[in-house]
Amino acid sequence: MTDYSPTATSVDGTTHTYNPAAAGDKITRPGAGCFITVKNGGGSSVTLTITPPGTTRYGVANPVKIFSIPASGEKDIPILPAYSDPADAYKVALAWSATASVTFAVKRMGTT
Repeated sequence: MTDYSPTATSVDGTTHTYNPAAAGDKITRPGAGCFITVKNGGGSSVTLTITPPGTTRYGVANPVKIFSIPASGEKDIPILPAYSDPADAYKVALAWSATASVTFAVKRMGTT
């Protein structure tokens, strides 16, 4: 279980760190321009599930977001502020269907 913060893009370009996927991964400081790039080096697709806290205006649970990363593929996934959990310091929890050969980088669009 590790917390990861987004790395901002600089005007000189940025080399982002790719982290191995693991149970309990969380993203801190989600918000405008925050996204992750997921690389799946395995031979089968992997599912990333994000469960936003709270309920809709109609009183039902917010919909779960499910992202499929194809075998040997890569996908950019936005990390919206609505995904953050106020009961957990506004972190976003990532739930992977598998973690072998899966890495991800937490990025923020915009220059510094």
